[in-house]
Amino acid sequence: MRLQRHLKSLLVVCLLPLSLHALNSDTTEWKLKISVEKANIHLEPDAESPVVSTASKGTILDSYEKSGEWFRVVIGPDEKGFSVIGYLHSSDVVIIKEKIVKEPDFWEEEPEFFKGIGLRVKLSGGLSFFNAGDIDKGTRSFFDSTSYFLSSEGYTLDKKIESIHTAYDVSGDIVLYVKPQLGIGLGVSYIYAHGTNLIIVSGGNIPLNVQIGSRPEISTVPIRLGLFFTLPIHRLFSISFNSGTSFYLTKYSYSLYTDWKDLKNIFQTATARNLGFHGGIGLEVSLNQRAVFFIEGQGRYAKISNFKGKEIVTEWSVTQSYIGYVHSEENGTLYYLENDKYSYLAIREEEPSGFKTIRKATFDLSGFSLRVGFIVKF
Repeated sequence: MRLQRHLKSLLVVCLLPLSLHALNSDTTEWKLKISVEKANIHLEPDAESPVVSTASKGTILDSYEKSGEWFRVVIGPDEKGFSVIGYLHSSDVVIIKEKIVKEPDFWEEEPEFFKGIGLRVKLSGGLSFFNAGDIDKGTRSFFDSTSYFLSSEGYTLDKKIESIHTAYDVSGDIVLYVKPQLGIGLGVSYIYAHGTNLIIVSGGNIPLNVQIGSRPEISTVPIRLGLFFTLPIHRLFSISFNSGTSFYLTKYSYSLYTDWKDLKNIFQTATARNLGFHGGIGLEVSLNQRAVFFIEGQGRYAKISNFKGKEIVTEWSVTQSYIGYVHSEENGTLYYLENDKYSYLAIREEEPSGFKTIRKATFDLSGFSLRVGFIVKF
């Protein structure tokens, strides 16, 4: 019984495409009139095939199928309920009516009825990938140096260190098409990335059970001005291109926190503004005359530098008159500092000294974004 059910299911699956094809195929109908005194209806579309019935001159018959010069007809049913199916040669009939019903063609070109004013609103979201540059190296190096020191002292470390190379990316553009395929657009994005670094310290000659953590964050708002070009490849599909310049408003923050009194707690925040360039390519799929779904890849060249901000340091202090935490604050420029082994980020009012490499820190946003979204036409 189970085998029988399986066979029935298999038969349905196999015949379903054929049934759908039959339902969706072009349907052609003929209304025929016998033009000879007596027309023979053959069993097969062949003059040598047996005659199954005849029709007299003037008889009107319907046909829904044609094989070469032969029309397939159905006569009946008669008084006993029997019908005759056979073939009439085209020389025995005249076509008095022909009706062709054609299925909608998915690939057929159709005119665009909605014209609008040429204004499009693009909304999208996705992921952004970039190099990061000094920001990533400087915020990770502290953990590398601290890990090396603690390991050499015999402590057991459980580490979680993340690089800042991936960000969330949401975007919107308003594009005015001055020509059917060429538009000018103004857009804005919000790109946000963060990392979570953590060291859990235990064991050692002097037993410890402490945590050291940090959280670097970067957020940037590119304000874009660009050209948009849309190349239709079908009424449903288009390839889109865009390129232009961007003005980046970027914010950096970094917090180093620990419950170990021998280490400092550090908080840094700084902002910068720089120009960059972008370009992208996408595939657009028309959902209807006003709505379009698209997937897009966007490349960028943007190096953000000259960060200005402040640094707050909190450390444990023991003096004759005070025992507790002391806070200090310094305002200035964000510098990238590097010695023989490790690198650091510091905000100083004046350029530091005593390091092998000293320069203004640069956040390298160069990379690409992958986005999906929708376009609404007005």
